[in-house]
Amino acid sequence: MALEPRVANPTSDSITSRMARGFARAAAAVVVLVGLTAALEAQGGDKAKVGDSVKADLSRLAELERVWYDKNRTFTTDLRALGFTPSSGANITMAYASARSWAANASHPTLQPTTCFIVVSQPGGSGSADRPFCSESTDNKQVASAPAKGETKAAPVTQAPRTAAAAPVTPKTAAPQAAPSRPQVVVNRRTARRPAAPAPVPTTVVQLPARAPSSGAALMNTRAAGGVADAGVTEAVTPAQFSERVNAIVTLALESMNAKMPDVARDPYESAAEYQARVAQAFAAFQRRETELYARISRTFVVSIPVKDVKYDADREVVDFSVEPVTLPTARSFAASEGARLSVACYTRPVFWCSPDSGMAYDGTDIWRVPRATARSADVLRSPLTLVARFVVGRRDDARSPSVSLVSMELQAKGAAISRWDPGSR
Repeated sequence: MALEPRVANPTSDSITSRMARGFARAAAAVVVLVGLTAALEAQGGDKAKVGDSVKADLSRLAELERVWYDKNRTFTTDLRALGFTPSSGANITMAYASARSWAANASHPTLQPTTCFIVVSQPGGSGSADRPFCSESTDNKQVASAPAKGETKAAPVTQAPRTAAAAPVTPKTAAPQAAPSRPQVVVNRRTARRPAAPAPVPTTVVQLPARAPSSGAALMNTRAAGGVADAGVTEAVTPAQFSERVNAIVTLALESMNAKMPDVARDPYESAAEYQARVAQAFAAFQRRETELYARISRTFVVSIPVKDVKYDADREVVDFSVEPVTLPTARSFAASEGARLSVACYTRPVFWCSPDSGMAYDGTDIWRVPRATARSADVLRSPLTLVARFVVGRRDDARSPSVSLVSMELQAKGAAISRWDPGSR
């Protein structure tokens, strides 16, 4: 009987070496993954600490703004006046401030490109929408998530080809032998768990007029028109006369506001309750004196203001024009850094904006609707037009300082009104 030659199986000889190489690559991938994860966690920890410090600065700024509002009935963009210095090393910038809202943003080199914000939409705001929050760009989120745990690419594992080994050739006809089963190296690649998306940060949308001025002083000093009715004597004046009357009224009002209540000496023979009752009476008399002064000096003024640069849009039937600013009383501090401040509060938005530098500036765009037939008969492009504005100057229930309140307006041509406006018309 002839003996069959024994042929060595090359596949069985390479299985062990392939398994060793596969496990070595998997181990190297795990080491790289652990190192990257540790580095990212350390970096994330530093950013978290800096972010908390920046948000703590913004919270402290909010407390200072609340204290400022309690004293001045408005917010401010002047960080020096607030006595605020960030302790986190962040660059904090006031976006705007008014009598009803304010906003600020903060940037820090460690947090780049993340920026932190705070938006307060009410004087006593303490809700979740008024807390500091940070936001980063989409590009940064992608960069941060690229080396996330489990996403590092492991070294490729080379698997042996699955071609069957040829059966040994024998002189006699025999059925071909099946290829021997070979163990394969299996590397478990679990799908990385992406971190849950952060909850949406509540934001506050501050409604501002479409043409709100860039001046922070105008935003801070101007409130919405209306809220009052005619008061005291009604007087028709020119813009120059109106400025003089306002200055005189504000001077008297500020003298009364700045006056000190007289001291009440305690009688050694009266009880504490009797003394406190006399102090309360003196305070009531002091307040009554201020109320009586405002009742005496408050006035309603009808101001006739010439207009210029008249334009008429026949398609929209709108008249636009401009007027000269009206001077308002200001007070200057002895400190040169503080500059001038308005001595009167303006309730004239969105028709007039008030600031210490420009006074009461007109910005009543797109509010004068005049039909084409009326515009043609009045010849608005050639006839002199007059803006007749009705103001109340004095004390308001919602303001501590003297104020100028816009009640209504008329646009007149040839002595007749061609359009009217009041705060309820928008």
